[in-house]
Amino acid sequence: MKILLSFLFCSLLFIPFTATAQNEPSPEAEAFYKKAMAEINAKHVRWIKSTASEANQKSLTDEEIHARASSYGLLGGMNGQDIQAIAFLVLMQASKSAQEDLKAIMAKVKSINEQKAKLRNAMNKINNSPTINNVQLDSFHLLSNRTIALQQDRNPESIKLVRSTRAKQVSKTDLDAMVVKLKGDLDSMSEMGEMESLRLQMLMDRKSKMMSTLSNLLKKIHDTQQSIIQNLK
Repeated sequence: MKILLSFLFCSLLFIPFTATAQNEPSPEAEAFYKKAMAEINAKHVRWIKSTASEANQKSLTDEEIHARASSYGLLGGMNGQDIQAIAFLVLMQASKSAQEDLKAIMAKVKSINEQKAKLRNAMNKINNSPTINNVQLDSFHLLSNRTIALQQDRNPESIKLVRSTRAKQVSKTDLDAMVVKLKGDLDSMSEMGEMESLRLQMLMDRKSKMMSTLSNLLKKIHDTQQSIIQNLK
């Protein structure tokens, strides 16, 4: 499993940030969504948004979303196309939230990758320098503290450097302890990156399926879009 995650993480690092822009709703889908959400009954809008939020929180399948739309529509006396339209709007709302989640995860994977590079550079500096003074050691402590902040979903840049007043040579005991700490931080970042990359891949797959379902639903309601909006007012 760990080998699989490592392979996935490495491969995802080569996905450009613009990958989150793939599989976007068509202009026609966007137009219908905006017009419908602006004109239909506010009660329907509230239900659509709350159901979309539940869909993302619980990772509901397209079939489960359609089942909820069917139950809601039948209670409101809606016909088949109105129910399909409600399901479409829920999926559109959920896909917009999913897009924001994708951007956040991509940004986090990028931050993790950058932090790993900094940790490796710090370890190389220690290994290649005959001596390290306590001022340099302070910068390594800062790097480690920023790694912890990243793990805790805090802003690493909020952690500030506290410099030693005198630059004296660091003992081998302290230096060895720092190497162990940096190595542990690097392992921790690698594991965190693997899990975030797995989350990213799962969300991308789910959003791709959403786009396919949206396209199919839009085809079914294409000729009666304005009539549906009138029905839902």
